[in-house]
Amino acid sequence: MRRGLTKVCLALFLILTLVGTAGLGCAGGEKGKTTIIIGNLTDLTGVAAPALEPIAWALEDIVKDINEQEPIPGVKLQVINYDTAFNPARFLTGYDYLKGKGAEVIISIFNDASEALKPYAAEDKIALLGMATSVPMIEPAGWVFAFSAPARWSMKAMLKWASDDWDYAAKGRKPTLATVGWNDAWGLDNARGAEEFCQTNPTLFDYKGTFLSPVGYTGPWSGDIAKTKNLDFINVAANGALMPATFWKEYRDAGGTAVNIDTEAQSAYVGFITDYCGWDYLDGKLNAQCWGWWNVGWPEIEYIKGLVEKNRPDKAESVIKAGMGYLGGGAMQRFALDVVLAAIEEAGAENFDGQAFYDTAITYMEDWAGSQRGFTATRRYAVDDCCILQWNAAEKDLNLLSDIWVPLIR
Repeated sequence: MRRGLTKVCLALFLILTLVGTAGLGCAGGEKGKTTIIIGNLTDLTGVAAPALEPIAWALEDIVKDINEQEPIPGVKLQVINYDTAFNPARFLTGYDYLKGKGAEVIISIFNDASEALKPYAAEDKIALLGMATSVPMIEPAGWVFAFSAPARWSMKAMLKWASDDWDYAAKGRKPTLATVGWNDAWGLDNARGAEEFCQTNPTLFDYKGTFLSPVGYTGPWSGDIAKTKNLDFINVAANGALMPATFWKEYRDAGGTAVNIDTEAQSAYVGFITDYCGWDYLDGKLNAQCWGWWNVGWPEIEYIKGLVEKNRPDKAESVIKAGMGYLGGGAMQRFALDVVLAAIEEAGAENFDGQAFYDTAITYMEDWAGSQRGFTATRRYAVDDCCILQWNAAEKDLNLLSDIWVPLIR
């Protein structure tokens, strides 16, 4: 009898231990908490990693801050990364991996990935949170929610601002413009913005052509330089660091005189590009940007800056020098996670899924540094304005030129 009782007690002990261990695993090690998985489809080892790794750090730091503040008692967020190594063949594999881990919302860094995965997200009712944006991601409206502006619309806003600043009477002519870059979704959307703006406004620019190379090409650029050497503006359309760095150094060394303009991709690589070329090569470069810059002093920017200084004091200086990656990614991801938290609060943690995010997101609108940002039943882009920044060699920094927000042009 005593031996049998001992076996029963031991069995009960093992069962309770296993149950307790299982409970801790589901709650991410914190008993009694519901864990919400945030999937992150990114590049941590490929050519875009210098900018995207800091964006992943920002996501981790924001989630850590949210978990410490615990705005919804009993709810914990957890990030699971998938490294695509900048390989499009890994987009669907990564999506399936994150879905299998329980992610109901997936941050999608690349617009190429968001475009490719859009139908899968709709079928699975998983919300894709896009950080780089192209028009096909958001039109027609579906399960991709974009937190930056389509490059096409930002480029049009940039060109409108540049034309307003051009003295047509004194110069006696309209400025010349061309596009040079990569032929991925970002480059194509950027180029279409320039082409469409010039077609719609034929008196404002003399468009000399679009010259796009295969993704990953880094020179030599002599052919493109010969076509663009004496232009007034060049739209440098590449979502990466090596293309603009190698092109622009070769362009300036060849005596090219144009002003380098782009939307917001290259500001994520300021440190790399200026180290490669030197600040003097980039002096006067213009960016159309949706989430500000380190030095503007907005409370929303100061929050992100405070996170990197608090959580990564040994890396803070280099992260800020590197460019917009941590800051822009952090600002977008904080806004995205605010929508996640609002959805959890509305649906309840036990009922949170992609549909709950969707239902909350399409009515979510908040003020961000004086800009109304969010979504509607037919709108899948959070921002509809940008600011204009200029690269300043003397200060080795970017300065705000516009009166804060410039409307995007669709």
